[in-house]
Parts: sequence; structure tokens; C-alpha cells
Amino acid sequence: MNTLAGEIPPAWRLHMMKKMVIVALLASGLVACAHDQAQKEDSRLKEAYSACINTAEGSPEKIEACQSVLNVLKKEKAHEQFATQENVRVMDYQACIQARKTGNDQEVAKRCDKIWNEIRNNNK
Repeated sequence: MNTLAGEIPPAWRLHMMKKMVIVALLASGLVACAHDQAQKEDSRLKEAYSACINTAEGSPEKIEACQSVLNVLKKEKAHEQFATQENVRVMDYQACIQARKTGNDQEVAKRCDKIWNEIRNNNK
């Protein structure tokens, strides 16, 4: 073995490189697992929101509870657009319910029903 003092032998370098590659592969595997877990949680939140909407039956109080799940979904990049659009629909529906209490009940009821159907259809 012709190495200078302090110089790492080539066989040792190869051994260390193999270990570094193994560690890198393990680390990337762990990151992928964590990412998969986060995606599962995200999809569970969306499923929870859809289940909430499907059981709300148009009740403003129940929809308000669903909106808290929607607010959490809005913070997730993957569901941000869906949550924002859905939030607009829910707010429109809540405003519609208020208008129904104070105004032209028949016209407003049609509009409310249309909005509610959009919300429900978007969460099947």
C-alpha cells in the first residue's frame, strides 16, 4: 500500500462512497414515505370535507362546521385552489340563506338550491 500519511486509500474511499450512496437512498426513501403520508392525510381531509357536505343537508350550522375543515384544506398547496373555490360557493350559499330570511323567498330559494347543488355535486 503506497499511500502518504493522511491520504485515504482508494479501497477505503470506494467503501465510504458506497456507504454514502446507501445513506442517500435511505434518506430519499424516508422523504418519499413522509410525502406519501402527507398526501394520505390531505386526501383524508378532502374526504372528511366531502362527507361533511354530504351530511349537512343544506343546514347553515352544519355547513359552518364543514368550513373549518375547508380552512385547513386551504393551507395545503395541493388543495388550495379547490378549497378557495369551494369557500366561495359556501359563502355564497350562506349569503343566500340570509337573503332567504329577509327577502323574496321564492327567487332566492331557487338560487340557494342551485348553489347547494353545485356544492354537493362538487363533493361526490
